[in-house]
Amino acid sequence: MGSFEKYGLLSLAALLIAAGDPPTEEKKGPPFADGPTEKKAEPKPETRNWTVVKDTYSYTFTFTPGIPEPGQVVEVFVNASSIPKTPHPKYGTRVPIDGARITLDAINPAGELVGRYLTHTMPLASGKYGLHFTPSQDGLYRLVLKGKTSDGQELSAEVKLPVNVWPLPKELEGSGAEGGASSGRSVVKKPITK
Repeated sequence: MGSFEKYGLLSLAALLIAAGDPPTEEKKGPPFADGPTEKKAEPKPETRNWTVVKDTYSYTFTFTPGIPEPGQVVEVFVNASSIPKTPHPKYGTRVPIDGARITLDAINPAGELVGRYLTHTMPLASGKYGLHFTPSQDGLYRLVLKGKTSDGQELSAEVKLPVNVWPLPKELEGSGAEGGASSGRSVVKKPITK
Protein backbone atom coordinates (compact mmCIF):
# COMPACT_ATOMS: atom_id res chain seq x y z
CA MET A 1 0.00 0.00 0.00
CA GLY A 2 1.43 3.36 -1.03
CA SER A 3 1.65 6.43 1.15
CA PHE A 4 -1.25 8.09 -0.72
CA GLU A 5 -3.58 5.19 -0.08
CA LYS A 6 -2.45 4.94 3.52
CA TYR A 7 -2.93 8.67 4.26
CA GLY A 8 -6.06 8.85 2.08
CA LEU A 9 -7.75 6.13 4.15
CA LEU A 10 -6.74 7.83 7.38
CA SER A 11 -8.06 11.17 6.13
CA LEU A 12 -11.29 9.50 5.00
CA ALA A 13 -11.67 7.75 8.39
CA ALA A 14 -11.09 11.05 10.26
CA LEU A 15 -13.59 12.80 8.02
CA LEU A 16 -16.25 10.12 8.67
CA ILE A 17 -15.68 10.23 12.42
CA ALA A 18 -15.89 14.02 12.47
CA ALA A 19 -19.02 14.05 10.30
CA GLY A 20 -20.70 11.16 12.14
CA ASP A 21 -22.73 13.33 14.53
CA PRO A 22 -24.41 16.36 13.07
CA PRO A 23 -23.56 19.54 14.93
CA THR A 24 -25.96 20.18 17.76
CA GLU A 25 -27.73 23.52 17.98
CA GLU A 26 -26.81 25.41 21.11
CA LYS A 27 -29.70 25.71 23.56
CA LYS A 28 -30.75 29.20 24.47
CA GLY A 29 -32.38 29.70 27.83
CA PRO A 30 -31.56 29.05 31.45
CA PRO A 31 -28.13 27.70 32.31
CA PHE A 32 -29.63 24.69 34.10
CA ALA A 33 -31.52 21.97 32.28
CA ASP A 34 -34.33 21.90 34.85
CA GLY A 35 -34.48 25.66 35.35
CA PRO A 36 -37.56 27.82 34.80
CA THR A 37 -38.57 28.58 31.25
CA GLU A 38 -40.13 31.73 29.92
CA LYS A 39 -43.54 32.33 31.52
CA LYS A 40 -46.42 31.96 29.09
CA ALA A 41 -49.39 34.31 29.28
CA GLU A 42 -52.38 32.78 31.01
CA PRO A 43 -55.63 32.56 29.04
CA LYS A 44 -58.36 35.12 29.69
CA PRO A 45 -60.79 34.03 32.42
CA GLU A 46 -64.26 32.80 31.45
CA THR A 47 -65.78 34.75 34.35
CA ARG A 48 -64.42 37.43 36.63
CA ASN A 49 -65.67 38.56 40.05
CA TRP A 50 -65.05 41.94 41.64
CA THR A 51 -66.30 42.99 45.08
CA VAL A 52 -66.92 46.58 46.15
CA VAL A 53 -67.68 47.40 49.79
CA LYS A 54 -69.13 50.86 50.37
CA ASP A 55 -70.65 52.11 53.61
CA THR A 56 -72.81 49.27 54.93
CA TYR A 57 -73.26 47.57 51.56
CA SER A 58 -71.35 44.99 49.56
CA TYR A 59 -71.65 44.48 45.80
CA THR A 60 -70.11 41.52 44.01
CA PHE A 61 -70.02 41.97 40.23
CA THR A 62 -69.68 38.89 38.03
CA PHE A 63 -68.68 39.38 34.39
CA THR A 64 -69.07 36.70 31.72
CA PRO A 65 -66.82 36.62 29.73
CA GLY A 66 -64.29 37.84 32.26
CA ILE A 67 -62.34 39.95 29.76
CA PRO A 68 -64.64 40.65 26.77
CA GLU A 69 -63.68 41.74 23.27
CA PRO A 70 -65.25 44.83 21.64
CA GLY A 71 -68.63 43.89 20.15
CA GLN A 72 -69.02 40.89 22.48
CA VAL A 73 -72.08 40.72 24.74
CA VAL A 74 -71.15 40.81 28.43
CA GLU A 75 -73.42 39.28 31.06
CA VAL A 76 -73.21 41.34 34.25
CA PHE A 77 -74.59 40.06 37.56
CA VAL A 78 -74.61 42.11 40.75
CA ASN A 79 -75.04 40.44 44.14
CA ALA A 80 -76.14 43.30 46.38
CA SER A 81 -75.99 42.78 50.14
CA SER A 82 -76.19 44.82 53.29
CA ILE A 83 -73.56 44.32 55.98
CA PRO A 84 -75.30 44.12 59.38
CA LYS A 85 -73.62 45.21 62.62
CA THR A 86 -74.27 41.75 64.05
CA PRO A 87 -74.47 38.60 61.91
CA HIS A 88 -77.92 37.71 60.61
CA PRO A 89 -79.17 34.28 61.85
CA LYS A 90 -79.82 33.04 58.29
CA TYR A 91 -77.42 35.02 56.07
CA GLY A 92 -74.48 35.83 58.34
CA THR A 93 -72.46 38.93 57.41
CA ARG A 94 -74.08 39.49 53.99
CA VAL A 95 -77.86 39.98 53.89
CA PRO A 96 -79.22 40.01 50.30
CA ILE A 97 -81.01 43.20 49.24
CA ASP A 98 -84.31 42.26 47.65
CA GLY A 99 -86.69 44.62 45.85
CA ALA A 100 -84.11 47.28 45.00
CA ARG A 101 -84.25 49.41 41.86
CA ILE A 102 -80.72 49.45 40.42
CA THR A 103 -79.36 51.15 37.29
CA LEU A 104 -75.89 50.76 35.84
CA ASP A 105 -74.24 53.56 33.82
CA ALA A 106 -71.63 52.42 31.28
CA ILE A 107 -68.86 54.95 30.65
CA ASN A 108 -66.38 54.21 27.85
CA PRO A 109 -62.57 54.68 28.13
CA ALA A 110 -62.90 58.24 26.74
CA GLY A 111 -65.18 59.16 29.68
CA GLU A 112 -68.42 59.31 27.66
CA LEU A 113 -71.69 57.86 28.97
CA VAL A 114 -72.63 55.19 26.42
CA GLY A 115 -75.63 53.66 28.14
CA ARG A 116 -77.81 53.54 31.22
CA TYR A 117 -79.21 50.10 32.00
CA LEU A 118 -81.98 49.11 34.40
CA THR A 119 -81.03 45.81 36.02
CA HIS A 120 -83.58 43.03 36.42
CA THR A 121 -83.91 40.75 39.41
CA MET A 122 -82.80 37.17 38.93
CA PRO A 123 -85.47 34.58 39.71
CA LEU A 124 -84.83 32.27 42.67
CA ALA A 125 -81.77 34.28 43.76
CA SER A 126 -82.05 36.75 46.63
CA GLY A 127 -80.23 40.02 46.09
CA LYS A 128 -79.05 39.13 42.57
CA TYR A 129 -79.57 41.52 39.67
CA GLY A 130 -78.48 41.24 36.05
CA LEU A 131 -78.14 42.89 32.67
CA HIS A 132 -76.41 42.48 29.31
CA PHE A 133 -74.03 45.07 27.88
CA THR A 134 -72.00 45.24 24.65
CA PRO A 135 -68.82 47.36 24.80
CA SER A 136 -67.70 48.87 21.49
CA GLN A 137 -63.99 49.59 22.02
CA ASP A 138 -60.83 48.44 23.80
CA GLY A 139 -59.96 49.89 27.19
CA LEU A 140 -61.26 50.23 30.73
CA TYR A 141 -64.98 50.94 30.99
CA ARG A 142 -66.41 52.32 34.23
CA LEU A 143 -69.69 50.83 35.40
CA VAL A 144 -71.44 53.07 37.92
CA LEU A 145 -74.18 51.46 40.01
CA LYS A 146 -76.92 53.70 41.40
CA GLY A 147 -80.15 52.73 43.07
CA LYS A 148 -82.44 52.59 46.05
CA THR A 149 -83.46 49.77 48.32
CA SER A 150 -87.16 48.98 48.79
CA ASP A 151 -87.12 51.18 51.93
CA GLY A 152 -85.46 54.16 50.17
CA GLN A 153 -81.78 53.73 51.15
CA GLU A 154 -79.26 54.97 48.54
CA LEU A 155 -77.07 52.39 46.79
CA SER A 156 -73.92 53.28 44.86
CA ALA A 157 -70.73 51.62 43.67
CA GLU A 158 -68.26 51.84 40.83
CA VAL A 159 -66.27 49.13 39.08
CA LYS A 160 -63.96 48.96 36.07
CA LEU A 161 -64.60 46.51 33.23
CA PRO A 162 -61.47 45.74 31.15
CA VAL A 163 -62.35 45.24 27.48
CA ASN A 164 -59.61 43.43 25.54
CA VAL A 165 -57.11 44.43 28.25
CA TRP A 166 -54.97 41.38 29.06
CA PRO A 167 -52.98 40.81 31.17
CA LEU A 168 -54.80 42.96 33.69
CA PRO A 169 -53.26 46.11 35.16
CA LYS A 170 -52.06 45.66 38.73
CA GLU A 171 -55.02 47.54 40.27
CA LEU A 172 -57.51 45.10 38.68
CA GLU A 173 -55.82 41.88 39.76
CA GLY A 174 -57.53 39.85 42.48
CA SER A 175 -61.19 40.12 43.40
CA GLY A 176 -61.79 43.62 44.68
CA ALA A 177 -62.38 45.11 48.12
CA GLU A 178 -59.32 45.22 50.35
CA GLY A 179 -59.17 44.38 53.98
CA GLY A 180 -60.32 41.60 56.21
CA ALA A 181 -63.50 39.58 56.05
CA SER A 182 -65.29 42.04 53.77
CA SER A 183 -62.91 41.51 50.87
CA GLY A 184 -64.50 38.42 49.38
CA ARG A 185 -61.07 36.79 49.20
CA SER A 186 -60.13 33.57 50.87
CA VAL A 187 -56.86 33.33 52.74
CA VAL A 188 -54.90 30.08 52.74
CA LYS A 189 -52.90 29.59 55.91
CA LYS A 190 -50.09 27.07 56.11
CA PRO A 191 -49.79 24.90 59.18
CA ILE A 192 -46.99 25.70 61.60
CA THR A 193 -44.25 23.09 61.42
CA LYS A 194 -41.33 22.63 63.78
